[in-house]
Parts: sequence; C-alpha cells; structure tokens
Amino acid sequence: MPQRRSYQTLIIDVIPPEFPRRRIDARLSELQSLIKTVGGITVRRIIQKRGRPSAKTYLGTGKIEEASVIAKEEGINLIIVNGRLKPNQYLHLQKMFPKMKLWDRVDLILGIFDLHAESALAKLQIKLARLKHEIPKIYAREATTLFERAGAGIGTRGMGEKGIEAEKRHIRAQTKQLQDKIDRLTTKRSQQRLHRRRRSGLPTVALVGYTNAGKSSLMQRLTKKEGVKACDELFTTLDTKVGQCWLPELGRAVFLADTIGFIGDLPPTLVTSFLTTLEEAQHADLLLHVIDSADPKLHYKVQTVQEILVELGCENIPQLMVFNKLDQIDPACQSLWASKHWARRHPVVEISVRAKEGLPELRSEIARLLLAHTQHLYPQLMPASPLSV
Repeated sequence: MPQRRSYQTLIIDVIPPEFPRRRIDARLSELQSLIKTVGGITVRRIIQKRGRPSAKTYLGTGKIEEASVIAKEEGINLIIVNGRLKPNQYLHLQKMFPKMKLWDRVDLILGIFDLHAESALAKLQIKLARLKHEIPKIYAREATTLFERAGAGIGTRGMGEKGIEAEKRHIRAQTKQLQDKIDRLTTKRSQQRLHRRRRSGLPTVALVGYTNAGKSSLMQRLTKKEGVKACDELFTTLDTKVGQCWLPELGRAVFLADTIGFIGDLPPTLVTSFLTTLEEAQHADLLLHVIDSADPKLHYKVQTVQEILVELGCENIPQLMVFNKLDQIDPACQSLWASKHWARRHPVVEISVRAKEGLPELRSEIARLLLAHTQHLYPQLMPASPLSV
C-alpha cells in the first residue's frame, strides 16, 4: 500500500453565486475530509463566487494571482482544485505553480484509491482510471509543443508529429492491455459469484451508502468477518467483501456484500472504472442503504446515493434504509428524518453499530424483506414458523 505523505495544501474552488452558505460549508467540509484521508494539511483556501470557472486559469485573474502569492509565502507543495480541470486549465495552472503538485478532484480521489486498493482488480481499475484522466493532459501538452518541434514546410511531417503519434499508440496499447486484464478478472469474478449462488441457493444482501457512513463496521458486526477495514476515513472499501450473515428468523445465513462508498460529484470516469466493484449491488436481492444519522448533510448524501443507484440500474431492487449512529444524535430529530422523508419510499431501521443497538431488529427486517421479495426465487428460505410479510 502506498505511504501517506504530508502535504501543505492550498484549496482552490469556484462556487456559483446562488449557493447558500450551508451548501458551501458542506462542499468544503467534504473536500477537507478527502484531503485529510490522503495525508494533506489544509493551509489556505481561495474561494471565488462566479457563474463558471475561468476557461484559462479556473479562478479569475485577481484571485489566481492571490493564490500564486499565498502558495509561495506559505510553502505550499500541493494545489487542489475542487472540480475537474480541463487540459488547457491544467497546463496554465501548472506553469503558474511550477514546483508544486497540481491535483483536481479526480486526482485527489485517485490518490485515496491508491492508499486503499488491495486486490489485483482494484489496482488495475485505478491504473486505467488514472490513465484515462491523464490522456487529455498528455495530448494537450504535446499539442502545445507540436509546432515548435515540427519540421518547416507545408505538408511535411516533423519530429513533433511523429512523437505525438508514437505517444498515442503507446497510450492506446496500454489502455487496451489494462482493459483486457480487467475484463478477464471481471469474467472470473462473475463466474465465481454465479457458482456461489447456484451452489448455496442463498440470496445476496448488498451494503451501499455514502462513504464513511459505517458500512464496513456493520459488515464486521453482522458477519464477524475478519479483514474488513473499518475506520474514520473515506473510501476504505474498494474491494468487495462477501461474508455470511445469520438470520435467526430464517434459521440460516445469507450472503452479505460490502461495496465501495459513494460520494457526490464522482466523475463518470471513476464510476465506469469501478462498475465491477459495484456488481454485487447490481445483482443483489436486497440493498441495505446505510446512512450516518448524525451527519448534518444527511439529506444531500441520501439523495446522492439514490441518484447513483439509479445510474447503476438498481432502482428496482428492494431497499432497506439503515439509519446508523443512533447513539450520536438526538433520537427525536433522527426519528423525524426517518419517518417524514424516507419511510414512505422504503422501510426504515434505526441502529447504532458502535453501541450494538437495533441489530436484532435489523436482522428481523432483512429476513422479512427477503421473504416478501425473493421467496419465489429461494423457496428454501421459508422458516418453520412463517413470518408476517
């Protein structure tokens, strides 16, 4: 696993003028959590309210000059732009901050992925995602020097043109090689999952939710599975973990799968790259949507997860909303959220993994929903004394 480095970090962000203060605070708070996970220390931040980022330098002229001065005075070694930089913006900013690392939001998330990847598949997916993210930068960088290196004369092919064509061929070959390896591993995993289901005849319950909501802690508690990393960091789970969860009401265990945590503004490149990690959710019989009840940004994060589930084609899979960290908030406030906003759409269970509260009720509700929605697929689930469904 790559080692964390200590970065003196300057945050750069452009925020639409209509954003309320609460949304701005939530946006910056999440960014700072990402930076903390990768090992960065936030020194300063430059925020500009404007309709859209500058096409050239992301920030406007005055703000980018201010950022340049601060970076030099504060000994900054990492600039993080809270958005996705276009190749032209990246090149201009790189010239303005020549001795510093320059990351956009995708680079930051990939840096965290690097820290937590364990399986061969996850590592290959990160390499492919990083390459896809770097390709536009490479092309733009080559394009800016093409005419300087090209031979003189109309219709001639200079060394610059030959160089960029060679670079393109190398990138295409590398991308294809990575994709072929991922496809082979994905096929193998799909076959293993199908074999597991056919051999056991048991349904699969998948844990989904915003990153750091407590999915891995719940996985540990329900399965007693070793090797499941649970800590106060973002994206600790990149590789799907599958264990068995005992349900007393059914008198048997079912499969429980932990998946990668979701996050707002996750670039399409990263979603595509990690679809194989989310296959357990796409093929699950029941989704447990784990929610941090004590999070002041609860509504936004729940909405983000629901939108990503729709993108993944999971909107028709039965879902149980699991409000975790019940011990960390005012119970009346949490119950209000559960009853008013979500109980009409999905069943709700309130738990605390840390305090071991509500886990028997959670197991009972899982059993009830599996009987209600999957009994025709798994007739062996019928308990000795039928449950009310």
